Amino acid sequence: MSQAVPPPGTPQYNDPRSAKAQAAADKAYKKASRPWFKKKRFILPLLLILLIILISALNGGGDDSDNANTSTPATSSSAEAAPTEEGATPAEEAPAEDAAPAFPGAEDSDVIGQAGEDLALGDITVNSSALFEGDATLGPTLCTTVSVANGSSDTADFSLIDWKLQSPGGTILNTGFSGSDNLINTGQLAPGGSTTGDVCFDGDPAEAGQFVVIYEPAFAFFSDRAAWVSTR
Repeated sequence: MSQAVPPPGTPQYNDPRSAKAQAAADKAYKKASRPWFKKKRFILPLLLILLIILISALNGGGDDSDNANTSTPATSSSAEAAPTEEGATPAEEAPAEDAAPAFPGAEDSDVIGQAGEDLALGDITVNSSALFEGDATLGPTLCTTVSVANGSSDTADFSLIDWKLQSPGGTILNTGFSGSDNLINTGQLAPGGSTTGDVCFDGDPAEAGQFVVIYEPAFAFFSDRAAWVSTR
């Protein structure tokens, strides 16, 4: 018959070594008998999972608050186009300035205007009237009345050959010596002086389109040109 094994905690033979072994066995038994949620191999992973959930919740709340703080209200399109005084919008209140008239061959430094306008080249002011038909005894001509005023403190040259005419077809005509009895002369202007006269070109008065009278002084301290655009 087998001998029954006494339960843990039952002293055996009063042997100190046996008592120590029995105590170790009791401790191991109690440890193994603990509920699962009190064991370290379950507690540590559980705490780690709870920590991760807590950190995620905190980060998510911070992002929401940041988005709420950085969001800006949409600007109303009606505010951008709010009418000014008398119900006019800024575009209606300040219309764009008329662009300077241009012509084929115009240069960036050209001073351009309409026929009859005073144009300033430095201290020299020049003008060219609208074209008119000149004397046709020696052939058809087109003429313009021009003026030159010297606003500088030095003398200024003027000449008949300073003027040219660009036709609608792009032909550039030099001045002739017929077409008017009041052709401008060649000479110099004292400071404050001025002169006026006609310049004429061999042109067909029946030609229609854009004409350009060009003033380009042959002898001057400036290189800019003046140009007057007109349509016939």
